[in-house]
Amino acid sequence: MHKPYLSSLLLCSLLTVSELRAQAVNLWETSASVQLSAPTGQTLPFWLRANQSGTVPGQAPAAWLQAGLKKAYVQRDSARRPRINWTFAVQGNGVLVKTGDGTLQQRLQLTSAFAGLRFGKLELWAGRRPQVVGLVDTLLSSGSYAVSLNALPIPQVQLCLPDYVPVGWLNDRLAVKAAYAHGWFNVPYIQESKLHYKSVYVRFGKPASRLQVQAGINHQVQWGGSAGYLTGSPLAVNGRLTSNFGDYWRSVVLSLIPRDLGNPRYTSFDAANRIGNHLGTVDVGLILRRPLANWFVYHQHPFDDASGLSGRNIPDGLYGVRWQNGRSSAAGKAVWQWRRIVGEVLSTKSQSGPYFSRPGRSYKGADNYYNHSQYIEGWSYLGQSLGTPLIIPRYDLTAAAQQSDLFFSDNRLIAGYLAIEALFRQRITVSGRVSYSSHAGSYVSPYPKPVRQFSAAIQVVMPVTQANRNQVYIAVATDQGNLLARSTGAIIGFQTRLPGRTRL
Repeated sequence: MHKPYLSSLLLCSLLTVSELRAQAVNLWETSASVQLSAPTGQTLPFWLRANQSGTVPGQAPAAWLQAGLKKAYVQRDSARRPRINWTFAVQGNGVLVKTGDGTLQQRLQLTSAFAGLRFGKLELWAGRRPQVVGLVDTLLSSGSYAVSLNALPIPQVQLCLPDYVPVGWLNDRLAVKAAYAHGWFNVPYIQESKLHYKSVYVRFGKPASRLQVQAGINHQVQWGGSAGYLTGSPLAVNGRLTSNFGDYWRSVVLSLIPRDLGNPRYTSFDAANRIGNHLGTVDVGLILRRPLANWFVYHQHPFDDASGLSGRNIPDGLYGVRWQNGRSSAAGKAVWQWRRIVGEVLSTKSQSGPYFSRPGRSYKGADNYYNHSQYIEGWSYLGQSLGTPLIIPRYDLTAAAQQSDLFFSDNRLIAGYLAIEALFRQRITVSGRVSYSSHAGSYVSPYPKPVRQFSAAIQVVMPVTQANRNQVYIAVATDQGNLLARSTGAIIGFQTRLPGRTRL
């Protein structure tokens, strides 16, 4: 065990920020946290490790240190606007885990590292950056269907309009935001696989309107790559999937079926599936602002192919509603103040029906969410679901729930979810989440009877200084049911943030 590696990450960040102090505005910030986990079994309960950007180890007991440094953009209303507005962030994670045989394992992760430039409304950034794709409450949601904060971010280059940009000649009643990205799946099981991502969203209503409607679509594709398990397979040409730019443009970007259903670059399987593993959601949301509360109602409708886009898999999707307190946290002297409540239902049982192809039907069924024949670990990154954590990889399930060799052997479920955030004595933040789900396995290998799962967690964060820069927190959670190993556990931690100053 090399303890200096675990401490040097924090020390370097603290020394770096001390050299950046000047007089103007707080743009730089160093953060660090130390956390310990202790469950009743060898697995940390579900809601302690889900939606943590892959930073919380699933095995336990464990200890880990996080340290980061970031520089924020200069705000648009700043007195001095820089010629080049840029941002930067890096965060590392040092983990020490006790395995089942009693040995200690140590690993280091670069969990976030990116740099970005802004040119007016346009942003260009590159690196590993946590992000949520789709209309959803980003703080308390169970997880966006397409891309959530569950897995380690995929390295990519993205050009985007990160905020809604009003269309001026419509008197700001219509605004648009969009993104286009190219990324790299640097995963062990397949080499040189790539990510394509694009999205466009529109907002109807002025920025300050009481009522706004938002709608849009996002589209992700895993494509290209080579692997030994594909050699000799009808799914690839000599073990390799096409990386041709023309194929990328026509079938990955534009989602067109190739005219030729097989050539020296790709097989008929690739042609029929528009090259690669496609998925995404069509989203719609409604925002209602009231004097004392804000409401956000949203729906994400998933698609794997044309059957999903045409609604053949209704009622599948994520349905959510968020209530947010409109009062400031300092208003009144209430001992307990509700800040935010989120309720969601996730349904993935339809999948356009149990049959992939039936005579007389032009649309394919059995969408088999998150799984794919060419990419044996499906819509995952380094072993974790890229989308909602409620569709769980097979190796995290109990032995009885592993009904097939699919990476996501249980992808047909319906789940109810509730999350809350409140303020106690205007200083202590209390948050909690609970989910109850019924699982049917998959169409490939259904469960003989529904498998039930209950998971819950509660977290308390308490500042130890007036400026809230130093915090201690404790989170307790439990898993009860037959899908996941029964476990109860806790995480305790300490976090500090040190702002730096720099000249504009």
